[in-house]
Amino acid sequence: MIPDFTRNNPPKSIFLRPAAVSIAAATALLLIFAIAPDAAAQTPTMIVVRTMPAKTKKGETFAALPPITKADIGEIKVGGKAAEITDFSPLLKGPHVLQLMVVLDSMQMIGGNGQFDDIKKFFRDMPPNVEIGVGYLLQSKVVIAQAPTTDRALAGAALHQQTREQAANPKNENGNPYACLKQLAYHWPNADPAKLRAVLMFTDGITRGNGQTQAGDQGNPDVESASQALQRAGVVPYPFFYMDPITPDPNRNEGGQLEGQTNFSQLAADTGGAALYEGLFAPSAFSPLLNKLYSILDSEAVITVTANGKPGKFAILDMKSTRDDIKILGPDSVTLGNIPAK
Repeated sequence: MIPDFTRNNPPKSIFLRPAAVSIAAATALLLIFAIAPDAAAQTPTMIVVRTMPAKTKKGETFAALPPITKADIGEIKVGGKAAEITDFSPLLKGPHVLQLMVVLDSMQMIGGNGQFDDIKKFFRDMPPNVEIGVGYLLQSKVVIAQAPTTDRALAGAALHQQTREQAANPKNENGNPYACLKQLAYHWPNADPAKLRAVLMFTDGITRGNGQTQAGDQGNPDVESASQALQRAGVVPYPFFYMDPITPDPNRNEGGQLEGQTNFSQLAADTGGAALYEGLFAPSAFSPLLNKLYSILDSEAVITVTANGKPGKFAILDMKSTRDDIKILGPDSVTLGNIPAK
């Protein structure tokens, strides 16, 4: 016999448990998505990488090594989470299009002594998967003279030598080469997330107009700002040191060659790029350093990884090699999907 109090007042849990379970489950799901809204998102992301000697310190220059192989790459983490490599291909002569913007300092008289001939040959040597654009550093911006194109003659025709008077004109002040790079990163011509991006910048690398003396053991904040902008936009920089042997304006404070090259090293270390210089003086011919750049590009590869997160998320990149004699070099951080967040 069932007691009256049990029959007339059944336990509430018998009737409310299914609803309670449903509410609890829904609440748990909402909490999970609130805490990690993009945990389920898997975003393919392209990264340009190459190898460096294991004993090389960050920011040091080194000769191009043999092309990186997929077997050289061990663990990859994006935002602290393991990322799977879904594609591996060479940067040059590979399936991906590389947009290379070549920008020249308007304060420098670049183009004499066959320098443009060397640059044009470099253009012609580029494989078909490379688009080349040309621009000029001017008033903290990159003025585009030619958008990225596969027409080598068209790109070469956009190269114009400054006269001494033009280079000395205050209106041709570049403002700051790193401010120019930052502006280029935010206003890349014909930007396409399916295409890779790189910039070859001819300048002395000196920051002007900030009125600050940079200590030798400190990073340059202008370089750091440009580095962050380039990484967010997926642009790999290759700064090429050039300072006119004859200073266009003796009253202009040119700083020092060492300052510019130190800035180059900082920029390259943070972004996975490479600084191009030999000694403290401008090269009389550009071909040796341009040949070095070609070797660097030829040693690089494009890896596509599946990263946890939504497109536009900026995340730290960590890579380890399977070998003890090399390190894997790339940018410090990447933007998922190669699409910077607006």
